[in-house]
Amino acid sequence: MFRMKTYMAASAVAFLMTGTAHAALTADQVWQSWKDAGSQVGLAISAATENTADGVLTLNGVSIGVAGMPGLTISDMTLSEESDGSVTIAPGADIGMTMTGDTEGSVKVTHDGLTITVREADGGMAYDYAAAKVDLDYTSTYPGMSFDGSEAPKVTASGDVSFVNLSGTYSDTPGANRTFGWALKADTLAYTTSSDDPGMEMKQTSTSETQGIDVAMSFALPSTIALAAIASPADFTTALNEGLAFTLSTKQGESNGTMKQESAFMPMDLTMKAGGGEGSVVFNKDTLSIKSMASGLDIQMAPGLAPVPVNVTSGPMQFDLTTPVIATEAAGDYSLVLKLADFSLNEEAWAMFDPNAALPRDAAQIGIDISGKTTMDLGALVAAEETGVPYMPALESLNITELGAAVAGAALTATGAFTFDNSMGIPMPLGEANVTVTGANALIDGLIATGLMAEEDAMGARMMMGMFMVPGASADELTSKIEAKEGMQILVNGQPLPM
Repeated sequence: MFRMKTYMAASAVAFLMTGTAHAALTADQVWQSWKDAGSQVGLAISAATENTADGVLTLNGVSIGVAGMPGLTISDMTLSEESDGSVTIAPGADIGMTMTGDTEGSVKVTHDGLTITVREADGGMAYDYAAAKVDLDYTSTYPGMSFDGSEAPKVTASGDVSFVNLSGTYSDTPGANRTFGWALKADTLAYTTSSDDPGMEMKQTSTSETQGIDVAMSFALPSTIALAAIASPADFTTALNEGLAFTLSTKQGESNGTMKQESAFMPMDLTMKAGGGEGSVVFNKDTLSIKSMASGLDIQMAPGLAPVPVNVTSGPMQFDLTTPVIATEAAGDYSLVLKLADFSLNEEAWAMFDPNAALPRDAAQIGIDISGKTTMDLGALVAAEETGVPYMPALESLNITELGAAVAGAALTATGAFTFDNSMGIPMPLGEANVTVTGANALIDGLIATGLMAEEDAMGARMMMGMFMVPGASADELTSKIEAKEGMQILVNGQPLPM
């Protein structure tokens, strides 16, 4: 996309929607709250003319931006006082900004019936917004790259972003922890982009359309500390202990997209389709949790970067990560789940490196599910990176519920459980894990047949498997039992290491 640099300061409009609400809001109060909040974050907010009559404030030539620099302009706007104590805001049709400097261009926003309703909510203000459609169009030029010392040619970029049946709420609730909330729903989110970089001899276009967008976010900021004052890991830890927190949840339906790149070095022509998905983030003093799930993916690449068509598909995908944030005397929970089902390539792509089908074309599967207890402290980890003083979290337990992978007819599975004694300064494990591998020798034979593995490399791999694994119940099955005992004694199939 285009580079907005400092001109995107106008996106700080969210900070304008602040202030202490009254039982019945007036248009003048809402407008004044915008100007007051703008001055707090370095934005100049003004109107060429203001006129109040019969509970309606009419503004013409509204400008929002950093003093002395181009900002967001709105041709006109009305703020109307309603009988229920709310204020309805109706912006005019001409909304946009002009960019100057290294990046030149313009942004224009058009809408179909955009209205914003300001109401009192828990001592603060909430802004409900809705529109049948909102479009954002941009054009820009900015300096490209030069490889011979000559003046770099300009890069041009343009595009549009469109929301259909848009609705949502922004809120600002005062208190010991000032909480900002934002929610957005849209039937469709679509965009198109194009760019032309003469210096790189590259042109690119892309399109995307996603159904059923649903996003909700909250941010809690302690009243005892300013966001700009958080300048060190210690400040960050203090803010977390006093209530700094963030949450995000997302849902979306099916999406489709294209990407075409004209380039002598990396030509690409892609079509993409993804099933619905959802995700969430929770971050506070107790936990960091990131979760994401998607129902499937289909990417088709026309010949260009590769000499043949390439089709990549997958089934459901899942990623979950949980970790403690601030260490306490009691260890916290951590976990990692990573799953990828039915990842596959088309026959033409397989044939590029395995034309005789020496390897089975089975779809690949990955499954990781581990958890346990630890005293991880993210603030201390960041401080260690800055100071160079090592930091080691205390690992108390590890549960391997699932650890598996399957590809080209071979499969590995493992389960296990360990506890750790940290009294010696390093974690001393106690427990066992069981590993099963099937189809390994057949996979090695197939890799040799394709030329991807040399005979001498295969011999080394088979020797390693012979050292650490024993034959299983089925043909081409190997198993291994790994035990960690008192005194840092490690046994593999009953034999101590080193073997």
